[in-house]
Amino acid sequence: MPDEILNPKALEPLYQPAEEPNKHRLKGGEIKNTRRPSPLIIAQNVRAAVREWRECSYPGASETTRELFEHWFLQDHTVRAKDGSDMAFRYHFCQREAIETFVYLKEVIRCERVTRLMAEFGGYEAETLALGVDPEKDLWAKYAFKMATGSGKTKVMSLAIVWSYFHVLRETDSPMARHFVVIAPNITVFERLKEDFRPPSGGPSIFETDPLIPTMWRGDWNLSTVLQDEAGGVSTGGTLFPSEAMTSLLSPQIS
Repeated sequence: MPDEILNPKALEPLYQPAEEPNKHRLKGGEIKNTRRPSPLIIAQNVRAAVREWRECSYPGASETTRELFEHWFLQDHTVRAKDGSDMAFRYHFCQREAIETFVYLKEVIRCERVTRLMAEFGGYEAETLALGVDPEKDLWAKYAFKMATGSGKTKVMSLAIVWSYFHVLRETDSPMARHFVVIAPNITVFERLKEDFRPPSGGPSIFETDPLIPTMWRGDWNLSTVLQDEAGGVSTGGTLFPSEAMTSLLSPQIS
């Protein structure tokens, strides 16, 4: 029996969290110098479109979007660690790609229906895919992002909230919102959301600890967080409502 059951090199990362994936491992340990392809043709084609959009410096995006993306992803940031020391901060690529994809679909190509998403990115399967969509369930825009546990879904939510808030504030006739409802599937997740959005200890929220808001825009940031069962007053800015759902909400998902 060999002394080494597990090859430690198989656990070494192929790229840094903030870098776009450019390698992946096959079964047996072989390394391919490409990103692992998605088994979903829609996801694969959306990835390619967003990548091209990013590399071309976001054509068609609003000035608000451009300024936020530059602040979030192209500038150096330092944040306070739990031990009180300063540390360099960069958003993970999966977080960046998620918010870029949302903005690309919502603002740039204005794709708000699953059927249109399938027509645009379904490739040779477009017509077949569209046949499975109930028109009555495709009346409202729905966007879902499949992210691994621990990869920063709450950070993506905070990016989307800040983007939407300032889009309304800075862009004429913006269709976005300044009031948000975040629904947790259970009490455990709800308690974690409270730690990020309104810590019970009274400490800073994610909007203060992460470099979400450009310095020059801080005076325009006015978001109140109201927990479920609290009496909400009138807000002159925006409002965030974290809530726990007792039942599951079912909707078409895009991975």
